[in-house]
Amino acid sequence: MHEITITFDRVFDIVRGARRGRVPSTVFGFQAKEVEVRGVAVAGSPRIEAGMTITAVLERPGDWQSLIGWVNHETGEIACRPAGSNLGGIGAVVLGGLWAYHLVGTNHPLVAALVVVVSLLGFLGGITATRKVVGARKLLEATRASLASRHTGVDA
Repeated sequence: MHEITITFDRVFDIVRGARRGRVPSTVFGFQAKEVEVRGVAVAGSPRIEAGMTITAVLERPGDWQSLIGWVNHETGEIACRPAGSNLGGIGAVVLGGLWAYHLVGTNHPLVAALVVVVSLLGFLGGITATRKVVGARKLLEATRASLASRHTGVDA
């Protein structure tokens, strides 16, 4: 995970809605100095405006499509993907296990083994994504605490 602090010089194309029908999100574009980025998705409906300074957590450096969340320096508002949105892997393991059990009973053990492996990979992917989001939220909360202490003049 990579932290970056940036000030939006210009924001545009703000569209609020639900990403893939799941988590409410906002998609927008921004310009910061000479960098222009389009199609950035952030969880929820945070305030987005020109002049706003944020510290963002990206999964990959410089890749705003991998945005996990941010903290607004002025308000302390955190916009971050919910950790629970990645737990669909639990359903994959349960349904995959039931299907594999059925397949073993119908004399298809190799297909059952494949179903179990695919289900476990889905589960592990969900756990990994959840850990990333939890780690990002901790970073953002620490940044918010640091910003709050600067504003009040108290050492963190």
